[in-house]
Amino acid sequence: MPMIAANGETLHYRLAGSGPTLLMLHSLGTNGYLWEGQIAALSDRFTCVALDARGHGRSSNRGGMTMQAAAEDAHALLKELGLLPAHVMGISMGGLQSARLHALAPGDVLSIVYADGFASLGDVGPERVKAMESKMATMTMTEFAKDYADNTLLPTTDISHHQALIAAITSMTKDDYLEAVRSVFTEDVRAQLKGIDKPMHIVTGDRDQRTPLAAAESVHALVPGSTLEVIPDAAHLSNIDNPAGFMAAVGPFLDRVRG
Repeated sequence: MPMIAANGETLHYRLAGSGPTLLMLHSLGTNGYLWEGQIAALSDRFTCVALDARGHGRSSNRGGMTMQAAAEDAHALLKELGLLPAHVMGISMGGLQSARLHALAPGDVLSIVYADGFASLGDVGPERVKAMESKMATMTMTEFAKDYADNTLLPTTDISHHQALIAAITSMTKDDYLEAVRSVFTEDVRAQLKGIDKPMHIVTGDRDQRTPLAAAESVHALVPGSTLEVIPDAAHLSNIDNPAGFMAAVGPFLDRVRG
């Protein structure tokens, strides 16, 4: 898989397909592998770029992990590759980055898919950070990864997805994971979302307990003209719990904005 030096970091990414650029931004604790199914489904009509965020996968974390820094990395990567402007699809943490990316370079963002995300956790955010710090203090990364997978993916989701999620989280250092946790859980992109003037489709799993429908509805209310769709039989990582349902929700939108 290719690596590139950009924005002071060494960034790992997956690149496949042809056509307009589709930047794929993954969730907390995962990496670009999360989009393998969607790359296979979309690379016949998009140039798919799935980036490993700082401290995730094979990307470095020299400058500190924040949602703003991750968005700047993504923009620097696409600029270096000559792949701007781009459509952007982000899930969970990736959605926050997509909002930051649009605010950073609105002319370089053509559309946004915002999956299983939120605008702000408010006062709950710092509480979740403290709870996560306490929990991880007593666990190895492997123990935490197994616990996270069991409580995030549906029991009906193929075991290979459980194993891949565990491997992705286990490959991270505890410091990198917690740094991302602090940034994600305390992030507030309400102002950035209000400024989005591009086509935006919001999707969420009907069984997502981490960012439930109310969170998606809050995002929807902030972005005039945005659309919202619920994916059946899917929890927080809706693209791997129900890949077919995810594509049924986002595919028509992406085809429309592509054309």
